[in-house]
Amino acid sequence: MNNKEEILKAVEETVSKGFNDFMEKSLTPAMEEISIKNARKAVEAMQIERFVKGRDVSGMDTEQKMAFAKQVQSVFRGNRDGALRVKANEALIEEQDNRGGYLVEAEVAAAILRIAASVGTIMKQCQNWPMKTDELGIPNYTGSFLTGAYLGVDLPGPITGLTFGQAVLIARKWQLAFTVGNDLLADASVQLADWLMAMAGEALANMVDQQGFIGGTANTAPGPFVGILNTPNVNTYTLTSGNTTYGKFNPITDAGNVIATLEESILDGAAWYMHRTVWAAIRTELASTSGLPYLAFGGLMGKDELAHDATGGPIRPAGGMGGFPVYTNRWLPATTVASQAGTAFMIFGNMKACAFGDKGDMRVAQFESGNFGTSGSSKEIALTDQRGIVYKHRHAFVVVLPKAFTVVYTAAS
Repeated sequence: MNNKEEILKAVEETVSKGFNDFMEKSLTPAMEEISIKNARKAVEAMQIERFVKGRDVSGMDTEQKMAFAKQVQSVFRGNRDGALRVKANEALIEEQDNRGGYLVEAEVAAAILRIAASVGTIMKQCQNWPMKTDELGIPNYTGSFLTGAYLGVDLPGPITGLTFGQAVLIARKWQLAFTVGNDLLADASVQLADWLMAMAGEALANMVDQQGFIGGTANTAPGPFVGILNTPNVNTYTLTSGNTTYGKFNPITDAGNVIATLEESILDGAAWYMHRTVWAAIRTELASTSGLPYLAFGGLMGKDELAHDATGGPIRPAGGMGGFPVYTNRWLPATTVASQAGTAFMIFGNMKACAFGDKGDMRVAQFESGNFGTSGSSKEIALTDQRGIVYKHRHAFVVVLPKAFTVVYTAAS
């Protein structure tokens, strides 16, 4: 038995797998199934990491997690005594002042953000800016590249004017709401804390990825931010005439041309971003047109020139193309889109040219009544012996330097 198998077996013996099964089954009716499964992956990864290293990605130890779980349990039981201090209702749920809530500890909020950064592309790779106010201006250089000049004998040198623009981070309120049965909260545990934090972290990462890549437009889910695909003044690259589907992107010629659209100073840290079905279609297209098996051909090209990793995704490269890593993300256009002509579907660029603004405090509110659930399947939780959990966080996103990205379009016809 190898070391990895021993670790997994040890975790299986020391961690209650039944609790994770129960959480997944209980939460699935209230939330999207894929979000629940992703949260479970995060929970199990934390459990393994905690067993091996003594501390997981959240940065919190067992005692801190137990304290958080007991705090949540105490709020749900309506306990107003002891160490817990319930804040004024109007400061927590502005729209409904008859329901209570509390600010989570700073360590818990930071842990949730670290979990989100461990599962989401944007939060992991963007520049992070702490925000003390709701708006934060970030200067960005918009002029030409500087070269300076050589001086003549006893002659003054020329003065170069620097041209700075400004990108503004404007914080908006994000909210996650789901229901948990009262029986589940009967016993506070480290595992319960893992799930409560993983659910918030995974959902926050999902929303930030959606906003960072796409944003709120007329053709997508609503949102307050402008994503990279819809940001003005980015570089654009259009496939040649007749190539009206995503899979027609040539990972040799088209990839080389796209890479050439960015300045050399930006290439260090640049990567490809696309939906996993697009990455699969590109690999399939290459195999069918070249007549060579994909992996063998990739091997001839050398490391990361045209590689594939089936276990990759949003935070781990799914492969390499043109010497740069490929990240896949569920929010970018998939090949199942009916009309693919003249459509933006892929991004090449450096995520350090984006800014994620963190406003700080994360809040948790609890609801004893009200309808929870999607349209057509919502239910009054007071009648089902459940409590509603609502997380709130203020953050911002903006593309600071649009020219650090090239958006790839299919041909119009």
